[in-house]
Amino acid sequence: MPSNIEASIRRVTAADIAVGLICADRDGNRVRIDSVDHNAAKLSYHFLNDELRVQEGIQELSIAEFLSQRWRIAGSGSP
Repeated sequence: MPSNIEASIRRVTAADIAVGLICADRDGNRVRIDSVDHNAAKLSYHFLNDELRVQEGIQELSIAEFLSQRWRIAGSGSP
């Protein structure tokens, strides 16, 4: 039976995309979205280290490509 925290983890959707959003993949890699251009359907992000500090240079992708990578976030109201 999943814990409350596991039950609140969900995939990032287009509606979630916003500057400052931190999300993770199944391996624990975390990224922070730095800019979003909805008109061009692109975003940029940085990978983060364990202290949530920038680890690598800026990555740029289309929003569709970013969503296809299956990033996850905690649902609202979760611990």
